[in-house]
Amino acid sequence: MKTHDSALLLLALAPLKTWLSDQSIIEIMVNPDGSVWIERSGQQMQCVGNVSPGYETEIGRKAPSLSVKLPIYGLRVQALVAPVVAGASLVLRRPAGALYPLSSYVEQGSLDTKAACYLVDAVKNHKNILIAGGTGSGKTTFANALLAEVEMHERIYLIEDTPELRCSVPNRVEVCVQSPHYDHAQAIRDALRSRPDRMVIGEVRDGAALDLIKAWNTGHPGGIATIHASSATLALDRICSLIEERVVAAPRRLIAETIDLLIFLKRMGDKWCVAEILSVEGFDSASGWQLCRFGEDSQKDSCIRRNNYA
Repeated sequence: MKTHDSALLLLALAPLKTWLSDQSIIEIMVNPDGSVWIERSGQQMQCVGNVSPGYETEIGRKAPSLSVKLPIYGLRVQALVAPVVAGASLVLRRPAGALYPLSSYVEQGSLDTKAACYLVDAVKNHKNILIAGGTGSGKTTFANALLAEVEMHERIYLIEDTPELRCSVPNRVEVCVQSPHYDHAQAIRDALRSRPDRMVIGEVRDGAALDLIKAWNTGHPGGIATIHASSATLALDRICSLIEERVVAAPRRLIAETIDLLIFLKRMGDKWCVAEILSVEGFDSASGWQLCRFGEDSQKDSCIRRNNYA
């Protein structure tokens, strides 16, 4: 980045300098009324002051939405200005600075020991894992915890639009998607030609979900991906909806054969919790998704038979 551009960026961010310099803050939000809200890891949001954000040439009435990554602070920025909002709205998210291993979740009471061991075995045995949750539920942080269990001799291919995944495996390729010039579908196709042991997707969010399912199902198991969904079971419906942006009917049986585990995260008070772990047993045209909660026998009636199909 040019020195002049860096100076302009620092000047524009000057009203937020106090909070940007605080490494314990993971997200900064500026609302249209000028109020500044922050979130620290493991704490509730709080209002800490007011600013009067100005307008820059990259965002304005003709292009009132801006989504970028700031090179100086490494923050992900989502901004809105008039006419879509009354006043400027700004959200700055900082990637997690610390890695939280699965043992940390156990110590905090967010995950029991048996479930943690089960997930470690799932990673070691190259199960395909889909992590679901709402915004700010800790999906990426938990994905990083699972990545910490990957064997060091493996070759990992990471695909995301904002660099947030952390993997210490030395033989890795980190790809940053730049839509519309280089999208998730192309990145997944390129990954297939790059001899990965695992393909990890930062977030599944469009029709490239079909490419991902095909890739995971054709000799590239052990994948990890995150998705926005309100429950573990709804994560499968969300995958189907994304695939149906491209094709008429999602291949539900193929999805059930490909995705092995569903993990649902949600916020409970001041901490993230693993609310549900489901194994995907299959799909039946009559009874729908066949799912089993962790700790239950897949042959018992207590397992979920969710009728939800086209």
